[in-house]
Amino acid sequence: MPEQIFNCPACGGPNQPEAGSVRMACTYCNANLTIPENMRIKAKPSVEKISAKPQPIPVPEIDASDILRKAQPVAIRAWNLYAYWTWLRWLLPACLTIFVVGILLCVALGMIPVIWKLLQ
Repeated sequence: MPEQIFNCPACGGPNQPEAGSVRMACTYCNANLTIPENMRIKAKPSVEKISAKPQPIPVPEIDASDILRKAQPVAIRAWNLYAYWTWLRWLLPACLTIFVVGILLCVALGMIPVIWKLLQ
């Protein structure tokens, strides 16, 4: 393919079109240039090679301690949540019972003067 060159309209300097660009700066005067359509070059796609590393085959007998070490914080959190839940299961009904008994006691004590006046 012959080398394509076009001249800058501002300074007349020769410019080679950049691949994949529609606009470019002049190499001599930095003027903004629009590359003529017949001289536009398509960009070549670049391919990156990714080397596939072989994955080690897990061996449960060897990896068990590592797996347990990774799972330990999760197990501890689960146990703590269970302990809090059992504590709340006891606490909430106990608090509700004390609240209801307190209200009934207040109502009963508030009725004592009324009953006392009825009896006299």
